[in-house]
Amino acid sequence: MGGVPLKRSIKAQLVISFFVVMIPVVLFVVGNNLYAKNVVRDKISETYRNTLDLFAESTDRAMSEISGYLSKLAVLDTDVGILASYPVGSDPYMLTKIRIQNKIQRDVGFYNLIDTIFVFSDDDLIFSTSGRVDAVKVVLNDNAGLFIRKGRLAQKNEWMLWYDKRMPGGDFLVRSMEVTDGLYVGAIIRVSTILDQLAIQWNDGGIGESAVFEWGGRRLGVSSEESGFHLPNKEWLRDDAPFRFVKDEATGKRFMIMNHPSSQADITTSIIIPESYMLQGLPYFQKVAYFMALGILLIFAFYLLFIRHKLFKPLQQLISGMRKISFGILDVRLQTNDTVELVFLANTFNNMAEQIKTLRIGMYEEQLRAQRIELKQLQAQINPHFYMNSLNIIYNFAALGELEPVKRMALHLGDYFRFIMRVNRDLITLEEELGHIESYLRIQSYRFPNKLSWRYDVPERMKGKAVPALCVQPFVENAIIHGFVNHRKPFVITIGGQMVEEAGGRFMLLAIEDNGVGFADDVLELLNAGEKLPQSETSRLGVLNVIQRLKLHYRGEASVTFFHAPGNGGAAVRIKLPAPPESERPEGESECTTY
Repeated sequence: MGGVPLKRSIKAQLVISFFVVMIPVVLFVVGNNLYAKNVVRDKISETYRNTLDLFAESTDRAMSEISGYLSKLAVLDTDVGILASYPVGSDPYMLTKIRIQNKIQRDVGFYNLIDTIFVFSDDDLIFSTSGRVDAVKVVLNDNAGLFIRKGRLAQKNEWMLWYDKRMPGGDFLVRSMEVTDGLYVGAIIRVSTILDQLAIQWNDGGIGESAVFEWGGRRLGVSSEESGFHLPNKEWLRDDAPFRFVKDEATGKRFMIMNHPSSQADITTSIIIPESYMLQGLPYFQKVAYFMALGILLIFAFYLLFIRHKLFKPLQQLISGMRKISFGILDVRLQTNDTVELVFLANTFNNMAEQIKTLRIGMYEEQLRAQRIELKQLQAQINPHFYMNSLNIIYNFAALGELEPVKRMALHLGDYFRFIMRVNRDLITLEEELGHIESYLRIQSYRFPNKLSWRYDVPERMKGKAVPALCVQPFVENAIIHGFVNHRKPFVITIGGQMVEEAGGRFMLLAIEDNGVGFADDVLELLNAGEKLPQSETSRLGVLNVIQRLKLHYRGEASVTFFHAPGNGGAAVRIKLPAPPESERPEGESECTTY
């Protein structure tokens, strides 16, 4: 790459084009817009924040004064105090009721926020309202008891927010105080009244809008369809930061929002000003921003096309090629362009892919040869270790002159050795394996007459299935060597089999169980973990060799599990092998040994 012109370097092209296109544009647009927005943001927040605070504090003071008025009405007013002492409907009661009605009728117009003042007991309701009498009467009859109970449970000295669609505007604030046992005074402030006073100052053309929110995030006094703004975070309602800029997720518009939480109720008074209004006083900056934004989009679009052709597309091809290589697809090759670095990468990649393909084929063939050699070595290690015992048995029978047992022993021993010497195939049928086990067990039965028995529970359709040679017999041999310790007690070996359907496909399950002494706990743990056994357990190497052979042959899909046999505590082994297709038979299969 020593004589390559600098202009063809992708690094130089990227650096030069980026600086030429982006830096002047970004600096100008960002600088102007930040300056303009900061000036507008500060001026608007400074102007409107004071007015919002004055209005919200004035509303809180008015609510506090109304609370004071209710307290005086409950504690100091003589008529309210003695009302409960008269029987309901009596003349003194009616005269007192009229005097109370006149007082609250006068006072309801004195406080501009109050909509309704009421005196409530379980037997009677006295109220005066500036709104619709019929609607307020129904609301009070249905809700007054609930106001009072909720106020007692909450134990808060503040106004409660309530909703009843029959009240004009729906949302209202209510405050109640106990006069005597069962008699209460209270007042209602409609949220729409607060909104009307707030709208006089804020809902003026495009300046923005005012709103009252409950702390749960719901906007009060309007339906969700009428609300032009959806607060993205309700936690902001309790925070009186000077201002926040938020984006309405429903409309995509940006707003500046200023909040003032109320000290008298769980509500917040807010002013919401669209960012579009804030920027309309800056026409020059807006036009520059719009034209510059459009110019940036166009320039950036051409820049992306250039980068895509020079960098993104070749890199994507390289990534795609590497992904295919990782999946084992070795025939992929990359096309080159005129960028020197990418030409070098593509050529290197193509050479490496060709080398990997060649090496993988060679390694795969070598691995197959190594596996075949290892299988033969493992099979050779699983030769029987009872030659001398078998010869001693024949000798003893001959010495005693019992020729018939000598004949049968010789036949079984011949079948056993014939199988061992002719097993030059990787796969045999399960029936051949069981025939070999039968020969082995017959020979062992002469060593332990009337003490060794066995039985098979293998379906006929499984016997023709192909399995690795000598995959079951070592477990039977291991059971006799390690399980048949007490030669006085009858020893029973059971070999069972079944076909199962699982998520991974069809499997053959082979189980070998005995009623012997079982596995020691430490040996059982090591066998299931596939770890090295202690020196005293070296006779179990044949079992470990079988496990290794099955892993090699079935590529990890076979499993061998050791456990204690249920019921008698003996040893139990479960072999799980992938089932071959129904039509598959071992290659070079000969006639099976029957028993």
